[in-house]
Amino acid sequence: MTYLAVAVAGVGALGLVNLWLIIALARKLRDHGEQLARRPSGPRPLVGLPPGTQVPDFTLTTTAGATVSAEDLRGQRSVIGFFSPGCAPCHDQVAAFAAFARALPGGADRALAVISGGHGAARGQDGGADDFARQLADVAHVVREPSAAAAAAAALAVSGFPSFILLDAGGRVEAGAHAVAGIARSA
Repeated sequence: MTYLAVAVAGVGALGLVNLWLIIALARKLRDHGEQLARRPSGPRPLVGLPPGTQVPDFTLTTTAGATVSAEDLRGQRSVIGFFSPGCAPCHDQVAAFAAFARALPGGADRALAVISGGHGAARGQDGGADDFARQLADVAHVVREPSAAAAAAAALAVSGFPSFILLDAGGRVEAGAHAVAGIARSA
């Protein structure tokens, strides 16, 4: 009987120590979460060229056969969007980009959509480059030629897809983001 009493007391003591440790850990996690919430978020990673940078000269041929250059985008605020068919967030941003481009003074002449990658439907996706081109043809100049799209992405230092770059009237980068909402705040 004595052994049983000692065992029950030991298990009870172990349970109390365990409870005390769990409460201490929960308090520590709560304090740590509050410290993180008060911490400044820090600088955001750049999407393309830094704000204030003059966009380098480029000339691209659109799906309609027209040429668009950096010079053509100067004079009024413009937007450039970079999409890739295999990118799920790109599909989510098409409608927002189209709405943003429609709202720009000058409309489609002030918007450029650069589609990198495949020419047909991407495997495993509901749509590919053809779908992007159809959805954006009325609101932007659309570029699909792979080498031109790659050259534009390199010239503008695009770091991933989707990417959106807002240009001021002088052709300088005003803002860049991986979502249209990020550049809309600057507009």
